[in-house]
Amino acid sequence: MPAKVSIEPKSLAEFVEACRQFAAGMKITMRDAVLEQAMLACQDAAKFTPPLPKGGGNGLSPAAKRAGLKAVEGDIHKIFVAANDSSQRGVTGNLVNQIAFAVKTGDFGTFSRLTDGSALSGMLGDKNILSKIAADSDKQRAFAKAKNYLNRANPVKSEYGTQGFVRNLRPIHDQVKGRFGGRMKKGQKAVSAKLLVQDKTELEEYILRRQQMVGAVKSGWAKAMFGLPMPKDNNGQQGEPGAELRKASWITLHSSVAGNNKTSFTDATAEVSVTNTIGNINGIADEAGTLGLVYGNRVKQMPGMVRYRMRKPINKFNKK
Repeated sequence: MPAKVSIEPKSLAEFVEACRQFAAGMKITMRDAVLEQAMLACQDAAKFTPPLPKGGGNGLSPAAKRAGLKAVEGDIHKIFVAANDSSQRGVTGNLVNQIAFAVKTGDFGTFSRLTDGSALSGMLGDKNILSKIAADSDKQRAFAKAKNYLNRANPVKSEYGTQGFVRNLRPIHDQVKGRFGGRMKKGQKAVSAKLLVQDKTELEEYILRRQQMVGAVKSGWAKAMFGLPMPKDNNGQQGEPGAELRKASWITLHSSVAGNNKTSFTDATAEVSVTNTIGNINGIADEAGTLGLVYGNRVKQMPGMVRYRMRKPINKFNKK
């Protein structure tokens, strides 16, 4: 989801100029000003990178994590359905479609697997003709009856070459994600016919495994931030810069994503660069306008930071 926040995007040049003014206003070195703002920029980048709660921004919040978990579950349910999950729409239709394809192509092995056990009877109902056929203990006879019963059916073949029950969900899931640039938007149909997973528990376990990666993309910004040296003089800053990102454990727990930084300080220059190696995976940062929002938010926030930090010495002076 694109970020919907009331921040005017800014450029790198505008950000650098704001850092100069911030350093002058706080009477600190450019080194310390740039380091602090770089840490806060990492925090902002994580805030404005999906997953985001409804309305955008606030991407470090528990609501953002919930949005990410929900998105993963929703995408997977667009591709797969468990044969014994009566709570999902279309399960019965998918079972019948798969059985019809098996008998139409003479695939006795797949037919046997699809009709094994009580799942089919439970989904179709004991009085359903196909359910009664499937319950026949003589599978060859049941296969012949099903072929006759479904002779006019026009089954839809999976475009991913998998018939019957899917055993390895990850490759197919990744293929589908690849077609949609990594994420499926609301209303997009992922597959012509959902692929069947034999057991609901198996599908739920797969969803949980994939949900464990929620926050991984943002974690590269945390890694880049953690590697930066602390400012020597932050002139009134309470705690470490980027505290919100530092305490967002659902992001910082990830260890697989690299985040890098480079610093160069001389008497004439203060340069810091930060990189998240997958920060723009599938174009998510471009779509959300993350870079412009980060620069814009830092330019917007720096004057307020100066005013806030000057308040304490001014109040102290006024009391004299």
